[in-house]
Amino acid sequence: MAMENIKNWEFKAADVAVIQVETDSGEVSLEAAEGQVVKVEVIGEYDVDKCEVSAALSGSKLVVSAKGKKKWFWSSGNCKAGFRITAPAGKKLIVRSGAGKAGLAGFAAGADVFSGAGIIEFKGVSGPINVKSGAGTIKGDIYSEEFSASAGAGAIDLSWDKAPKKGKVNIKTGAGDITLAFPADSKINVNYKAGAGNLSNELGSDPSAGFSVDVKSGAGSLNIKKR
Repeated sequence: MAMENIKNWEFKAADVAVIQVETDSGEVSLEAAEGQVVKVEVIGEYDVDKCEVSAALSGSKLVVSAKGKKKWFWSSGNCKAGFRITAPAGKKLIVRSGAGKAGLAGFAAGADVFSGAGIIEFKGVSGPINVKSGAGTIKGDIYSEEFSASAGAGAIDLSWDKAPKKGKVNIKTGAGDITLAFPADSKINVNYKAGAGNLSNELGSDPSAGFSVDVKSGAGSLNIKKR
């Protein structure tokens, strides 16, 4: 029988430096919050016959997992459970999801996000960000001077909430269009290579700029816009 929200955990924030979340197809919601506690709540379709859920510290890393139980040695159950997690903004995030949406909001210590087919959405996330996606859209508001993304077939639509002074964006895609928005006073050096696609750039390209945008795409266009 499927049940919702039946498992909760709390950890002292001082004991946690990194939060790592792994799901098969359940949604992941990570929100920065004030306080001294990291709270973990199971959401989505939690079925005790199909899912194994856990949350435990491994050193200073909090590992949260929702995985399908193996029915036979070659297969596992279809676990659709996910997590809602709140924690202070200074935690590094690692998210690994098969097909569920991953939403990250307000964190400031960077994130590594790996998704097979789910949407990845950032809201006010800053620090070094690394994203790998098979077929899901990558979108939202960020500030990163060290951003990298690798995507198979999903679109990328990101906006920087302040003008970057230095650093680099490095994006490789197979077939998705890319839209990057920056404040009007941003100075960027744009390098774009594509098998089939077009470049639209409202900010221009300054080879002497301290911040560069390097994009390689199989069949996607690159749009640089003023925020």
